[in-house]
Amino acid sequence: MRGSFEHAYQLLTSYFAEVRLVDPDFLFDIQTTSCKDKRFTRCFWCFGPPKKTYKLLRPVVVLDRTFLKGRYRGTLLTAIVIDPSNHIFQLAFSIIDSETIEN
Repeated sequence: MRGSFEHAYQLLTSYFAEVRLVDPDFLFDIQTTSCKDKRFTRCFWCFGPPKKTYKLLRPVVVLDRTFLKGRYRGTLLTAIVIDPSNHIFQLAFSIIDSETIEN
């Protein structure tokens, strides 16, 4: 996404709604602070195909995280599983604001 971070976070809901038009099984949840200021705190998303094939994967889920840099710092969490052919399969993603983690 181009532009400011504020504008990009405002577009998340509409972006995820567009993805849902292509993938009806797409799951997402965006959480903000209060109704007044609507400050981003965290979001979660999972595409439909990984959700449907999860029962075929090995019962081990690995969580990995990386730190986001820039004006809005946070953590990107990734849930990863291994398929029967020993290939890495990304299951879900979550972005958490750094101030939310500290609180």
